[in-house]
Amino acid sequence: MSDIESLKSNPFFALFEKQRNNLQHINLRTCHERIKKLSVLERSLHHYRLEIHEALYKDFKKPPTETDLTELYPVLNEIRNVKANLANWMRPVRVDNTLAFAGTKSTIVRNGKGVCLIISPWNYPFMLSFGPIVSAIAAGNTAIIKPSEVTPNTSLLIRKIVGELFPEEEFKVVTGEKETAEQLLKLPFDHILFTGNTTVGKKIMHAAAEHLTSVTLELGGKSPVYIHHDADVEDAASKITAAKLVNAGQTCVAPDYILVHRDLKNELIIALENSFTTFYNKNNKGDQKNFASVVNSKQYERLEKLYPDARQNHEFREQLLFEPVIIREADPETIIRQDEIFGPVLPVVTVMNEEEALKIIHQIPEPLCIYLFTVSRKIKNQFKNSTRSGSICYNDCAVHFLHPDLPFGGIHQSGIGRSHGKAGFLSFTEERVVFEQRIGFTMAKLLYPPYGPMKKKLINLLLKYF
Repeated sequence: MSDIESLKSNPFFALFEKQRNNLQHINLRTCHERIKKLSVLERSLHHYRLEIHEALYKDFKKPPTETDLTELYPVLNEIRNVKANLANWMRPVRVDNTLAFAGTKSTIVRNGKGVCLIISPWNYPFMLSFGPIVSAIAAGNTAIIKPSEVTPNTSLLIRKIVGELFPEEEFKVVTGEKETAEQLLKLPFDHILFTGNTTVGKKIMHAAAEHLTSVTLELGGKSPVYIHHDADVEDAASKITAAKLVNAGQTCVAPDYILVHRDLKNELIIALENSFTTFYNKNNKGDQKNFASVVNSKQYERLEKLYPDARQNHEFREQLLFEPVIIREADPETIIRQDEIFGPVLPVVTVMNEEEALKIIHQIPEPLCIYLFTVSRKIKNQFKNSTRSGSICYNDCAVHFLHPDLPFGGIHQSGIGRSHGKAGFLSFTEERVVFEQRIGFTMAKLLYPPYGPMKKKLINLLLKYF
Protein backbone atom coordinates (compact mmCIF):
# COMPACT_ATOMS: atom_id res chain seq x y z
CA MET A 1 0.00 0.00 0.00
CA SER A 2 1.40 3.43 -0.96
CA ASP A 3 1.79 6.24 1.58
CA ILE A 4 -1.15 8.12 0.03
CA GLU A 5 -3.38 5.05 0.11
CA SER A 6 -2.33 4.40 3.70
CA LEU A 7 -3.32 7.93 4.67
CA LYS A 8 -6.67 7.65 2.92
CA SER A 9 -7.44 4.47 4.84
CA ASN A 10 -6.90 6.30 8.14
CA PRO A 11 -10.27 6.79 9.92
CA PHE A 12 -9.44 10.45 10.58
CA PHE A 13 -8.10 11.33 7.13
CA ALA A 14 -11.37 12.90 5.93
CA LEU A 15 -11.49 15.16 8.98
CA PHE A 16 -7.83 16.06 8.51
CA GLU A 17 -8.46 16.98 4.86
CA LYS A 18 -11.44 19.15 5.81
CA GLN A 19 -9.25 21.13 8.14
CA ARG A 20 -6.41 21.28 5.60
CA ASN A 21 -8.76 22.66 2.94
CA ASN A 22 -10.02 25.29 5.38
CA LEU A 23 -6.58 26.65 6.26
CA GLN A 24 -6.54 29.49 3.77
CA HIS A 25 -9.76 30.87 5.20
CA ILE A 26 -8.54 30.49 8.79
CA ASN A 27 -5.15 32.10 8.18
CA LEU A 28 -6.80 35.12 6.52
CA ARG A 29 -8.90 35.72 9.61
CA THR A 30 -8.17 39.18 11.04
CA CYS A 31 -7.14 39.97 14.59
CA HIS A 32 -10.67 41.21 15.28
CA GLU A 33 -12.20 37.96 14.01
CA ARG A 34 -9.86 35.84 16.14
CA ILE A 35 -10.62 37.92 19.23
CA LYS A 36 -14.32 37.51 18.53
CA LYS A 37 -13.85 33.72 18.51
CA LEU A 38 -12.02 33.93 21.83
CA SER A 39 -14.79 36.04 23.34
CA VAL A 40 -17.38 33.45 22.35
CA LEU A 41 -15.25 30.76 23.99
CA GLU A 42 -14.86 32.90 27.12
CA ARG A 43 -18.61 33.32 27.51
CA SER A 44 -19.18 29.62 26.93
CA LEU A 45 -16.74 28.63 29.70
CA HIS A 46 -18.61 30.85 32.16
CA HIS A 47 -21.88 29.28 31.00
CA TYR A 48 -20.57 25.74 31.55
CA ARG A 49 -18.89 26.43 34.88
CA LEU A 50 -21.14 24.15 36.95
CA GLU A 51 -20.94 21.34 34.38
CA ILE A 52 -17.15 21.64 34.45
CA HIS A 53 -17.27 21.25 38.25
CA GLU A 54 -19.49 18.19 37.92
CA ALA A 55 -17.39 16.47 35.25
CA LEU A 56 -14.14 16.83 37.16
CA TYR A 57 -15.75 15.70 40.40
CA LYS A 58 -17.06 12.58 38.66
CA ASP A 59 -13.64 11.83 37.20
CA PHE A 60 -11.55 12.16 40.37
CA LYS A 61 -13.53 14.05 43.00
CA LYS A 62 -11.81 17.31 42.27
CA PRO A 63 -13.24 19.99 44.61
CA PRO A 64 -15.23 22.65 42.72
CA THR A 65 -13.24 25.53 44.22
CA GLU A 66 -10.00 23.86 43.16
CA THR A 67 -11.48 23.37 39.69
CA ASP A 68 -12.21 27.10 39.49
CA LEU A 69 -8.65 27.97 40.50
CA THR A 70 -6.67 25.37 38.56
CA GLU A 71 -8.81 24.46 35.55
CA LEU A 72 -11.08 27.38 34.71
CA TYR A 73 -9.18 30.47 35.85
CA PRO A 74 -5.97 29.71 33.90
CA VAL A 75 -7.93 29.36 30.65
CA LEU A 76 -9.99 32.52 31.21
CA ASN A 77 -6.82 34.39 32.18
CA GLU A 78 -5.12 33.11 29.03
CA ILE A 79 -8.04 34.29 26.87
CA ARG A 80 -8.02 37.77 28.42
CA ASN A 81 -4.26 38.09 27.99
CA VAL A 82 -4.38 37.00 24.34
CA LYS A 83 -7.24 39.38 23.55
CA ALA A 84 -5.30 42.28 25.06
CA ASN A 85 -2.07 41.56 23.18
CA LEU A 86 -2.94 39.75 19.95
CA ALA A 87 -2.90 42.84 17.74
CA ASN A 88 0.67 43.54 18.78
CA TRP A 89 1.76 39.91 18.39
CA MET A 90 0.30 39.72 14.86
CA ARG A 91 1.87 42.97 13.70
CA PRO A 92 4.58 42.49 11.02
CA VAL A 93 8.08 43.12 12.34
CA ARG A 94 10.20 45.54 10.28
CA VAL A 95 13.85 44.51 9.96
CA ASP A 96 16.54 47.19 9.65
CA ASN A 97 18.96 47.01 6.72
CA THR A 98 22.72 47.00 6.63
CA LEU A 99 24.52 48.99 3.94
CA ALA A 100 24.85 45.86 1.82
CA PHE A 101 21.04 45.71 1.63
CA ALA A 102 20.39 49.40 1.09
CA GLY A 103 17.19 49.97 -0.88
CA THR A 104 15.49 46.75 0.20
CA LYS A 105 12.54 46.32 2.53
CA SER A 106 12.37 43.36 4.91
CA THR A 107 9.62 42.28 7.28
CA ILE A 108 8.72 39.18 9.25
CA VAL A 109 5.09 38.06 9.35
CA ARG A 110 3.66 35.30 11.49
CA ASN A 111 1.37 32.73 9.92
CA GLY A 112 -0.41 29.83 11.57
CA LYS A 113 1.40 26.52 11.23
CA GLY A 114 -1.63 24.75 9.76
CA VAL A 115 -3.48 21.66 10.92
CA CYS A 116 -2.47 20.92 14.50
CA LEU A 117 -2.92 17.99 16.87
CA ILE A 118 -3.44 18.67 20.58
CA ILE A 119 -3.12 15.66 22.89
CA SER A 120 -4.06 16.60 26.45
CA PRO A 121 -3.52 14.68 29.71
CA TRP A 122 -5.76 13.49 32.52
CA ASN A 123 -4.34 15.45 35.44
CA TYR A 124 -5.64 18.87 34.34
CA PRO A 125 -7.83 17.70 31.47
CA PHE A 126 -9.86 20.86 30.99
CA MET A 127 -7.15 23.48 31.36
CA LEU A 128 -4.58 21.58 29.30
CA SER A 129 -7.07 21.10 26.46
CA PHE A 130 -8.47 24.62 26.23
CA GLY A 131 -5.21 26.47 26.93
CA PRO A 132 -3.64 25.18 23.68
CA ILE A 133 -6.93 25.75 21.83
CA VAL A 134 -6.70 29.44 22.78
CA SER A 135 -3.17 29.64 21.33
CA ALA A 136 -4.25 27.78 18.18
CA ILE A 137 -7.14 30.21 17.61
CA ALA A 138 -4.89 33.21 18.19
CA ALA A 139 -2.26 31.97 15.74
CA GLY A 140 -4.74 31.09 12.97
CA ASN A 141 -4.75 27.30 12.95
CA THR A 142 -7.16 24.43 12.75
CA ALA A 143 -6.82 21.59 15.25
CA ILE A 144 -7.93 18.12 16.21
CA ILE A 145 -8.00 17.64 19.98
CA LYS A 146 -7.55 14.24 21.64
CA PRO A 147 -8.33 14.49 25.38
CA SER A 148 -7.43 11.72 27.82
CA GLU A 149 -9.55 8.60 28.05
CA VAL A 150 -8.66 8.41 31.76
CA THR A 151 -11.06 11.29 32.54
CA PRO A 152 -14.06 10.38 30.35
CA ASN A 153 -16.62 12.77 31.83
CA THR A 154 -14.41 15.78 31.28
CA SER A 155 -13.46 14.59 27.80
CA LEU A 156 -17.11 14.33 26.80
CA LEU A 157 -17.79 17.84 28.11
CA ILE A 158 -14.79 19.21 26.20
CA ARG A 159 -16.18 17.57 23.06
CA LYS A 160 -19.61 19.06 23.71
CA ILE A 161 -18.30 22.61 24.20
CA VAL A 162 -15.97 22.54 21.19
CA GLY A 163 -18.68 20.96 19.03
CA GLU A 164 -21.14 23.74 19.90
CA LEU A 165 -18.68 26.58 19.25
CA PHE A 166 -16.72 25.46 16.18
CA PRO A 167 -17.39 23.65 12.91
CA GLU A 168 -15.31 20.50 12.59
CA GLU A 169 -13.25 22.02 9.77
CA GLU A 170 -11.87 24.41 12.41
CA PHE A 171 -11.70 22.46 15.69
CA LYS A 172 -12.82 18.93 16.43
CA VAL A 173 -12.52 16.82 19.58
CA VAL A 174 -11.90 13.11 19.03
CA THR A 175 -12.35 10.77 22.01
CA GLY A 176 -11.12 7.22 22.39
CA GLU A 177 -8.41 4.98 23.81
CA LYS A 178 -4.70 5.12 23.01
CA GLU A 179 -5.37 3.44 19.63
CA THR A 180 -7.18 6.63 18.60
CA ALA A 181 -4.09 8.68 19.35
CA GLU A 182 -1.94 6.20 17.44
CA GLN A 183 -4.13 6.59 14.34
CA LEU A 184 -4.05 10.38 14.60
CA LEU A 185 -0.26 10.38 14.88
CA LYS A 186 0.00 8.71 11.46
CA LEU A 187 -1.36 11.84 9.79
CA PRO A 188 0.98 14.60 8.52
CA PHE A 189 0.07 17.33 11.00
CA ASP A 190 1.86 20.67 10.81
CA HIS A 191 2.34 20.86 14.58
CA ILE A 192 1.71 18.61 17.57
CA LEU A 193 1.31 19.77 21.15
CA PHE A 194 1.46 16.95 23.67
CA THR A 195 1.21 17.15 27.44
CA GLY A 196 2.07 14.02 29.38
CA ASN A 197 4.96 11.90 30.57
CA THR A 198 8.41 11.61 29.05
CA THR A 199 8.02 8.00 27.88
CA VAL A 200 4.98 8.83 25.75
CA GLY A 201 6.60 12.12 24.71
CA LYS A 202 9.40 10.17 23.03
CA LYS A 203 6.82 8.15 21.07
CA ILE A 204 5.09 11.36 20.00
CA MET A 205 8.38 12.81 18.79
CA HIS A 206 9.20 9.61 16.88
CA ALA A 207 5.82 9.72 15.13
CA ALA A 208 6.24 13.42 14.35
CA ALA A 209 9.65 12.75 12.77
CA GLU A 210 7.98 10.62 10.07
CA HIS A 211 6.38 13.78 8.67
CA LEU A 212 8.97 16.33 9.91
CA THR A 213 6.24 17.78 12.11
CA SER A 214 7.23 20.36 14.71
CA VAL A 215 6.35 19.57 18.32
CA THR A 216 5.72 21.20 21.65
CA LEU A 217 6.18 18.62 24.39
CA GLU A 218 5.05 19.53 27.90
CA LEU A 219 6.45 16.67 29.96
CA GLY A 220 7.37 16.30 33.62
CA GLY A 221 10.30 15.62 35.85
CA LYS A 222 11.37 15.52 39.44
CA SER A 223 11.20 19.17 40.50
CA PRO A 224 13.35 19.58 43.63
CA VAL A 225 13.04 21.97 46.56
CA TYR A 226 16.12 23.18 48.42
CA ILE A 227 15.61 24.87 51.78
CA HIS A 228 18.70 26.80 52.84
CA HIS A 229 19.56 27.40 56.49
CA ASP A 230 18.36 31.04 56.30
CA ALA A 231 14.87 30.19 55.00
CA ASP A 232 11.60 31.07 56.71
CA VAL A 233 10.48 27.52 57.47
CA GLU A 234 6.81 28.24 58.23
CA ASP A 235 6.46 30.23 55.03
CA ALA A 236 8.24 27.54 52.99
CA ALA A 237 6.14 24.72 54.47
CA SER A 238 2.82 26.39 53.63
CA LYS A 239 3.87 27.14 50.05
CA ILE A 240 5.28 23.65 49.49
CA THR A 241 2.12 22.08 50.90
CA ALA A 242 -0.15 24.18 48.68
CA ALA A 243 1.82 23.20 45.56
CA LYS A 244 2.19 19.55 46.55
CA LEU A 245 -1.38 18.78 47.61
CA VAL A 246 -3.29 20.62 44.90
CA ASN A 247 -4.89 18.03 42.61
CA ALA A 248 -3.71 15.36 45.10
CA GLY A 249 -0.13 15.86 43.96
CA GLN A 250 -0.96 14.97 40.36
CA THR A 251 0.72 18.08 39.00
CA CYS A 252 3.74 18.26 36.70
CA VAL A 253 5.20 21.28 38.54
CA ALA A 254 4.54 19.90 42.04
CA PRO A 255 7.56 19.70 44.36
CA ASP A 256 8.81 16.14 43.95
CA TYR A 257 11.26 15.99 46.87
CA ILE A 258 12.78 18.33 49.46
CA LEU A 259 16.45 18.85 50.16
CA VAL A 260 16.68 20.61 53.52
CA HIS A 261 19.66 21.92 55.44
CA ARG A 262 20.25 19.73 58.50
CA ASP A 263 19.77 22.66 60.90
CA LEU A 264 16.14 23.03 59.75
CA LYS A 265 15.13 19.38 59.33
CA ASN A 266 13.07 18.89 62.50
CA GLU A 267 11.49 22.34 62.31
CA LEU A 268 10.50 21.69 58.70
CA ILE A 269 8.90 18.31 59.45
CA ILE A 270 6.74 19.85 62.18
CA ALA A 271 5.75 22.76 59.93
CA LEU A 272 4.87 20.41 57.07
CA GLU A 273 2.77 18.18 59.32
CA ASN A 274 0.88 21.22 60.57
CA SER A 275 0.31 22.42 57.02
CA PHE A 276 -0.77 18.97 55.84
CA THR A 277 -3.31 18.80 58.68
CA THR A 278 -4.62 22.25 57.75
CA PHE A 279 -4.99 21.32 54.09
CA TYR A 280 -6.23 17.79 54.71
CA ASN A 281 -8.39 17.10 57.75
CA LYS A 282 -7.27 13.68 58.96
CA ASN A 283 -9.88 13.63 61.71
CA ASN A 284 -12.61 13.86 59.08
CA LYS A 285 -11.36 10.86 57.06
CA GLY A 286 -10.26 13.14 54.27
CA ASP A 287 -11.70 16.53 53.46
CA GLN A 288 -13.19 16.22 49.97
CA LYS A 289 -14.04 19.90 49.99
CA ASN A 290 -10.35 20.63 49.64
CA PHE A 291 -8.62 17.47 48.41
CA ALA A 292 -9.00 15.50 45.17
CA SER A 293 -8.75 11.74 44.76
CA VAL A 294 -6.14 9.81 42.83
CA VAL A 295 -7.48 9.46 39.29
CA ASN A 296 -7.83 5.64 39.17
CA SER A 297 -6.87 2.40 40.89
CA LYS A 298 -3.84 1.91 38.64
CA GLN A 299 -2.30 5.17 39.84
CA TYR A 300 -3.32 4.41 43.41
CA GLU A 301 -1.61 1.02 43.38
CA ARG A 302 1.48 2.58 41.80
CA LEU A 303 1.78 4.98 44.75
CA GLU A 304 1.35 2.20 47.32
CA LYS A 305 4.01 0.07 45.61
CA LEU A 306 6.33 3.06 45.38
CA TYR A 307 6.00 3.72 49.11
CA PRO A 308 4.85 0.55 50.96
CA ASP A 309 4.97 2.39 54.31
CA ALA A 310 2.35 4.80 52.97
CA ARG A 311 -0.34 2.13 52.49
CA GLN A 312 -3.83 3.50 53.09
CA ASN A 313 -6.80 2.08 54.99
CA HIS A 314 -9.52 0.17 53.14
CA GLU A 315 -12.07 2.98 53.23
CA PHE A 316 -9.64 5.44 51.70
CA ARG A 317 -8.64 2.90 49.05
CA GLU A 318 -12.27 2.42 48.05
CA GLN A 319 -12.59 6.19 47.54
CA LEU A 320 -9.20 6.42 45.78
CA LEU A 321 -8.36 8.93 48.48
CA PHE A 322 -4.64 8.88 49.23
CA GLU A 323 -3.75 10.46 52.54
CA PRO A 324 -0.73 12.79 52.17
CA VAL A 325 2.48 11.29 53.49
CA ILE A 326 5.84 12.80 54.47
CA ILE A 327 8.83 10.48 54.08
CA ARG A 328 11.01 11.88 56.87
CA GLU A 329 14.30 10.15 56.08
CA ALA A 330 14.32 9.52 52.35
CA ASP A 331 17.32 7.82 50.82
CA PRO A 332 19.00 10.12 48.24
CA GLU A 333 19.90 7.14 46.04
CA THR A 334 16.27 6.01 45.98
CA ILE A 335 15.16 9.52 45.06
CA ILE A 336 17.65 9.60 42.19
CA ARG A 337 16.49 6.24 40.80
CA GLN A 338 12.75 6.82 41.02
CA ASP A 339 10.51 8.42 38.44
CA GLU A 340 8.37 11.46 39.18
CA ILE A 341 6.11 10.69 42.17
CA PHE A 342 2.94 12.36 40.83
CA GLY A 343 0.99 11.95 44.05
CA PRO A 344 0.67 13.31 47.61
CA VAL A 345 3.90 11.75 48.87
CA LEU A 346 6.71 14.10 49.86
CA PRO A 347 10.19 12.71 50.57
CA VAL A 348 12.56 14.80 52.69
CA VAL A 349 16.34 14.44 52.33
CA THR A 350 18.75 16.01 54.80
CA VAL A 351 21.82 17.71 53.32
CA MET A 352 24.83 19.31 54.96
CA ASN A 353 25.02 22.31 52.62
CA GLU A 354 24.08 23.67 49.21
CA GLU A 355 26.90 21.76 47.50
CA GLU A 356 25.43 18.44 48.63
CA ALA A 357 21.99 19.55 47.43
CA LEU A 358 23.37 20.49 44.04
CA LYS A 359 25.17 17.15 43.75
CA ILE A 360 21.84 15.32 44.11
CA ILE A 361 20.04 17.65 41.70
CA HIS A 362 22.74 17.16 39.07
CA GLN A 363 22.22 13.38 39.09
CA ILE A 364 18.59 13.68 37.97
CA PRO A 365 17.49 14.81 34.46
CA GLU A 366 16.64 18.50 34.15
CA PRO A 367 13.22 19.16 35.72
CA LEU A 368 10.44 21.54 34.79
CA CYS A 369 11.29 23.68 37.79
CA ILE A 370 13.70 24.10 40.70
CA TYR A 371 12.36 25.65 43.90
CA LEU A 372 14.74 27.48 46.21
CA PHE A 373 13.93 28.95 49.63
CA THR A 374 16.55 31.44 50.81
CA VAL A 375 17.16 35.15 51.30
CA SER A 376 20.75 34.87 50.09
CA ARG A 377 21.40 36.47 46.71
CA LYS A 378 24.62 34.45 46.50
CA ILE A 379 22.76 31.12 46.88
CA LYS A 380 20.11 32.21 44.38
CA ASN A 381 22.77 33.04 41.79
CA GLN A 382 24.66 29.82 42.53
CA PHE A 383 21.60 27.68 41.82
CA LYS A 384 20.57 29.76 38.81
CA ASN A 385 24.02 29.53 37.22
CA SER A 386 24.89 25.91 38.07
CA THR A 387 21.60 24.13 37.32
CA ARG A 388 19.36 23.66 34.28
CA SER A 389 15.56 23.56 34.30
CA GLY A 390 12.56 25.03 32.54
CA SER A 391 12.26 27.60 35.34
CA ILE A 392 13.65 28.38 38.77
CA CYS A 393 11.50 29.90 41.52
CA TYR A 394 12.73 31.65 44.62
CA ASN A 395 10.61 31.41 47.79
CA ASP A 396 7.51 29.91 46.20
CA CYS A 397 6.31 26.83 44.33
CA ALA A 398 4.28 26.34 41.14
CA VAL A 399 2.47 29.70 41.08
CA HIS A 400 4.63 30.91 38.18
CA PHE A 401 2.59 28.54 36.00
CA LEU A 402 -0.41 30.87 36.35
CA HIS A 403 1.46 33.98 35.16
CA PRO A 404 -0.02 34.69 31.71
CA ASP A 405 3.10 36.40 30.33
CA LEU A 406 5.65 33.81 31.41
CA PRO A 407 6.56 31.10 28.87
CA PHE A 408 6.08 27.65 30.34
CA GLY A 409 7.95 24.47 29.48
CA GLY A 410 10.89 22.26 30.26
CA ILE A 411 14.19 21.24 28.69
CA HIS A 412 15.40 17.86 27.45
CA GLN A 413 13.58 15.16 29.46
CA SER A 414 11.09 17.66 30.88
CA GLY A 415 9.96 19.11 27.57
CA ILE A 416 10.56 20.88 24.28
CA GLY A 417 9.12 24.25 23.36
CA ARG A 418 7.02 26.72 25.31
CA SER A 419 3.35 27.52 25.89
CA HIS A 420 1.21 30.27 27.49
CA GLY A 421 0.69 33.83 26.31
CA LYS A 422 2.96 35.09 23.56
CA ALA A 423 5.12 31.95 23.81
CA GLY A 424 2.05 29.81 23.09
CA PHE A 425 1.11 32.04 20.16
CA LEU A 426 4.63 31.74 18.74
CA SER A 427 4.63 27.94 19.17
CA PHE A 428 1.66 27.73 16.82
CA THR A 429 3.09 30.14 14.20
CA GLU A 430 5.77 30.14 11.53
CA GLU A 431 7.86 33.22 10.87
CA ARG A 432 7.71 34.11 7.20
CA VAL A 433 10.21 36.49 5.64
CA VAL A 434 8.86 39.10 3.23
CA PHE A 435 11.75 40.62 1.26
CA GLU A 436 11.22 43.37 -1.33
CA GLN A 437 13.93 44.59 -3.70
CA ARG A 438 13.74 47.77 -5.76
CA ILE A 439 13.70 47.67 -9.56
CA GLY A 440 16.83 48.73 -11.41
CA PHE A 441 20.15 49.31 -9.70
CA THR A 442 20.81 47.25 -6.55
CA MET A 443 23.84 46.73 -4.35
CA ALA A 444 23.79 43.04 -5.29
CA LYS A 445 24.30 43.87 -8.98
CA LEU A 446 27.73 45.33 -8.14
CA LEU A 447 28.81 41.78 -7.35
CA TYR A 448 27.47 39.99 -10.44
CA PRO A 449 29.99 38.17 -12.69
CA PRO A 450 32.38 38.60 -14.40
CA TYR A 451 34.70 39.05 -11.42
CA GLY A 452 37.20 41.64 -12.54
CA PRO A 453 39.74 43.51 -10.37
CA MET A 454 37.23 46.17 -9.27
CA LYS A 455 34.67 43.58 -8.15
CA LYS A 456 37.33 41.66 -6.28
CA LYS A 457 38.15 44.85 -4.38
CA LEU A 458 34.47 45.32 -3.59
CA ILE A 459 34.25 41.73 -2.34
CA ASN A 460 37.32 42.31 -0.14
CA LEU A 461 35.63 45.41 1.32
CA LEU A 462 32.44 43.40 1.84
CA LEU A 463 34.32 40.67 3.70
CA LYS A 464 36.16 43.18 5.86
CA TYR A 465 33.52 45.78 6.71
CA PHE A 466 30.00 44.74 5.76
